[in-house]
Amino acid sequence: MRRLAVLVPFLLALAACPREQAPVEELYTTRMLGLGYLERNQLAEAESAFRKLTKLAPDDPLGYTNLGLTYLQWARYDDAEKQLERARKIDPAGTESGLALAKVYALTKRPKEARDVLEKMRSEGTRDTHVLFALAELDSLQGDSTTARSYMDRLRDILAIAPANLVARLKLAGALERRGEADSVVRHLEEVRRIPPEPPKEARIALDSTIQLLRAGKIDESRKTFDRLADLMKGTAPYQASLAEVRWAEGPIAGEPVLTFAPKDFISLHGSRQQAKADLVRFVDATDEAGLARATAPGPDTMKAIALAVGDVDGDGTEDIFISRAPVGGKPAAQLFRVQGGFARDATERSGIALPQGARAAIFADYDNDGWLDLFAIGGEGRGHLFHNRGDGTFEETTAKAGVGDVHGAEKALFVDVDHDGDLDLLLLGEQRTVYRNNLDGTFGDATAAYGLAGTGGSAAFGDFDGDGRTDLVVGSARGGTTLLLNHGAARFTSTALAGDLAGSVESGVVASTDYDNDGFLDILVAGANGGEPTLWRNEGDGTFARDTRSSGALQALRGVEARGAAFVDYDNDGWVDLAVAGTAKAAGGPAIFLFRNDGTGRFVDRSTIVPQAARAAGATALAITDVDGDGDEDILLVDASGAARLLRNDHGNDNLGVNVALKALRTGSGKNNTFGIGSRLELRAGDIYQTRTAAAPRTHFGLGPHLKADVLRVEWPNGVPQTVYLPGTDQDVVEREMLKGSCGFVYTWDGTRFRFVTDAMWRSALGMPLGLMGSTSAFAPAGASQEYVRIPGDALVPRDGRYTLQLTEELWETAYADQVKLLAVDHPDSIDVFVDERFVPPGPVSLRLYQIARRRLPLSAVDDHGNDVLDALRASDDVYVSNLVPTTYQGVVERHDLVLDLGPDAGAPGTQLFLRGWIYPTDASINVALGQQSAIAPAPPSVEVRDAKGVWHVVIPSIGFPSGKDKTMVIDLAGKFLSADHHVRLRTTMQIYWDQAFVAREIAKGPARVTTLEPQAADLHYRGFSRMYRKGGRYGPYWFDYGEVTKDSPWRPITGDFTRFGDVRSLLGGSDDMYVIMAPGDEATIHFDASSADSIPRGWKRDFLLYTDGWIKDSDLNTAFGTTVGPLPFHAVKSYPYAPGEAFPADPAHERWQREFNTRRVGEKVSRRR
Repeated sequence: MRRLAVLVPFLLALAACPREQAPVEELYTTRMLGLGYLERNQLAEAESAFRKLTKLAPDDPLGYTNLGLTYLQWARYDDAEKQLERARKIDPAGTESGLALAKVYALTKRPKEARDVLEKMRSEGTRDTHVLFALAELDSLQGDSTTARSYMDRLRDILAIAPANLVARLKLAGALERRGEADSVVRHLEEVRRIPPEPPKEARIALDSTIQLLRAGKIDESRKTFDRLADLMKGTAPYQASLAEVRWAEGPIAGEPVLTFAPKDFISLHGSRQQAKADLVRFVDATDEAGLARATAPGPDTMKAIALAVGDVDGDGTEDIFISRAPVGGKPAAQLFRVQGGFARDATERSGIALPQGARAAIFADYDNDGWLDLFAIGGEGRGHLFHNRGDGTFEETTAKAGVGDVHGAEKALFVDVDHDGDLDLLLLGEQRTVYRNNLDGTFGDATAAYGLAGTGGSAAFGDFDGDGRTDLVVGSARGGTTLLLNHGAARFTSTALAGDLAGSVESGVVASTDYDNDGFLDILVAGANGGEPTLWRNEGDGTFARDTRSSGALQALRGVEARGAAFVDYDNDGWVDLAVAGTAKAAGGPAIFLFRNDGTGRFVDRSTIVPQAARAAGATALAITDVDGDGDEDILLVDASGAARLLRNDHGNDNLGVNVALKALRTGSGKNNTFGIGSRLELRAGDIYQTRTAAAPRTHFGLGPHLKADVLRVEWPNGVPQTVYLPGTDQDVVEREMLKGSCGFVYTWDGTRFRFVTDAMWRSALGMPLGLMGSTSAFAPAGASQEYVRIPGDALVPRDGRYTLQLTEELWETAYADQVKLLAVDHPDSIDVFVDERFVPPGPVSLRLYQIARRRLPLSAVDDHGNDVLDALRASDDVYVSNLVPTTYQGVVERHDLVLDLGPDAGAPGTQLFLRGWIYPTDASINVALGQQSAIAPAPPSVEVRDAKGVWHVVIPSIGFPSGKDKTMVIDLAGKFLSADHHVRLRTTMQIYWDQAFVAREIAKGPARVTTLEPQAADLHYRGFSRMYRKGGRYGPYWFDYGEVTKDSPWRPITGDFTRFGDVRSLLGGSDDMYVIMAPGDEATIHFDASSADSIPRGWKRDFLLYTDGWIKDSDLNTAFGTTVGPLPFHAVKSYPYAPGEAFPADPAHERWQREFNTRRVGEKVSRRR
């Protein structure tokens, strides 16, 4: 159970108050004593403690607030009201006292007064989920339509702040279902399915059933399954943790401690205050108080199997503890403790974790991306053990299936996504370094040699050390020194000379990394294995390192220690990470635990004396950082040299505030990042404090120094996509934002009133794209140019000042190489329509094939694989899509889905075609890599099946391809394909394709359409920026773009290299000559064509257009070959990309002149140190 809300504000007041008062230690002790009584429901004792507190600090509001909360729990409402009103007089903006006072009003049947207090807090800008939830609860009691709408609005407000909150989402879904808004309910239930953790099996069944019933319009039937879903979820720890994030103060419940608010949940003040005094911080041995003393008593021969790991295994928001030591007294050698309210309870027996010989290493990680932390341990016998978390408090061993039992003598383990494919790989460290690649189908494969990671290593850290967006490794070895392994993409690591003097550093027992000087670059600590020279290495900003000698004097104390563990931790929450090092003393009785404080300049000073002397003398063989008591500062957990656990509780570290950042990647239908964003780069700014971290665990802690709020948090997910959160809360869950990052160029046309998005271009190019999608992890897509015609309807492009004007833009995270652009005006009678086949075909030359039709015939019927009638969705191109798709793990791949069409008797006759219009949500390069590693999910392009005379389905076209991007038309020739008079066809695929329109039409032979080719009249390249992105037609529609709303700031990491200079580029777009326009994200080419021919369109005719483009698109995905650079440049004669041996870009004078004169805009090659 978490400590009460008012702890941190109380400490702020103590630190800031200048007047003479009782000693801080006495105030703190009294406060903690009262909290302990209140949590145990010892209300008389709590009253006594808090009354004493109000006398010790009579001008502080928090003592009165605590006393009021005690009376509220006691049902002494008059007394509670008096104390809370007194607190409000001292601090009218206090959120905690306001919430509690409103609760008193509500319990004493004064709802208006309660609402007035809450509305005042909301109107004053309080972005507090508890306030909003309290208002929602008041609204729920009214029952009229006005308050019903208000109730839903408050829940929406909560989700805007905390999108992962399960309670708010399910309550909102329930309210929408009662109103009959089936589609809105589906939207929220889809989010429940996407946001981790995965619900229990029974709840998943109810969730899927509810979604299917709602999609089928059976809302009455869905209520039963929805209610079952809600009931099943209420009993889960994630639901209860979400409830704690929003819950209003409860009234008295006999025997139940209900006031469980955490300080970080309630801080709502803004601004700054005086910096807290660092010398007040002390670490106190709280092992016995936490219930760990006897449970982990040491045994004989302990050193053979000692392991320590922390992680929230039950999803309740508190990190649990795994400890291993040698067997003793019949107790299991390895124990799992569930932590609640600062107390650890042995949950080993129920957990199913069995390690009879203990473990020499252990780590929690979510290897299967289900949102539940699993456990990997190296047993005392030297074998690997992988335990899968079932999500119900139990684990099952899956070592045999996973294939990770052989650890090759490893002593340590680390999970990190080394290949950026959205799952965590296993790095084993010891005499032989081993990398087990995660296939995300429950199996792992040895990829050590393939990734270039062979070697030795006893300790490692990961992060982006050279600033290229990829996760690098630094590995320390007691025998081989320290090695920096840089990730070059495509899972290729090299030990590089860019490490400077780092490669020659001392033998290392422990390696740790963070940005300790707050300059934006990750630095490194190397602590000696045998008491050697400890060294801090300062990152110069380009992946090279210089020895930082500023802390050498303080760090000399480590020469007498065999380092076994080290962690950077901001123990005083001042916004500058400090350093904890633990090990065993070389000399008997010598200190072996050290704490170094960062003085705010990146220099460390020894503050080890704030650690209990007994703990320092005992040393440690394992070290972990966790906030056991949930009070907002970091505690230290150790296993000492005797094998006993020690919990060192941090007292006064929360005099400054902190923020915990928890990343939550989207699960189903995404698959781009591992569940908890391990490996993400986090940048947090609070006032003048700028901090950078690598997310190495589900929770990343930042101190805020004198600030009460952070200003901005920027996340760069492991797949390289950025996400920004402004004014993050004091506990910030960051749910991955679904975002299109790569696709193609965009085309906007002038329609007479505005520029509007009409199509994407060069979609057929897949330059450098891995072909894991096709079952290979090494081959890349064909390197040829995209040469395609796309249709632009006549009403989308009208003359402007005698010219047709279109904008070709690059707005995603990719490089465009536009070699040729031309516009074809297609004039035809207004009684016929013209189309081209816009399906995806491999890159290569194309010829124009124009389809002219006069009469469309709709299917006689259309049903999906669930039997739902979907004919209405296919009647017209109206942004209403057949959307009953069930997602798999990955974007772009769904469960097999069918579309069965009765095309009528005309289908299949000579000259008739099936026209299908729709869009595809594609995979990306990293997803292709992931798909190529496993066999559980098999992408299959659409096939066509027909029935024989017996009604048996047969495949007649194994693949018809798929739409080339957004809202494209495919033309399918079914002549001779039917096997009987039954003209039903079944389209079957696992690709994420949304069909919008289907019809059969007979092509007009030798139709009257006239085609006029228009070459560019003028073209200008310039920087424009990025249009607002939205989903056209709702959440099942394609990403669309509003030209009228643009931002200049790029959301993407820079692509480095030489781009085409701004200005006139018409000469580069006239022919297919490998002298093209190279466009960076944010670039726009305004292209004009002569519109004088529009005057000669005959009466009764109309004009549509075809846009022809020839060029390449190279996605900047971290698994695209050379995706983060402009070069190597593509060319039409290239056989493969990356180049085949002997291939090179043309070096004739014309191409050299083109490069010299046009490609002069250099972007992003030099990284400068941030000061």
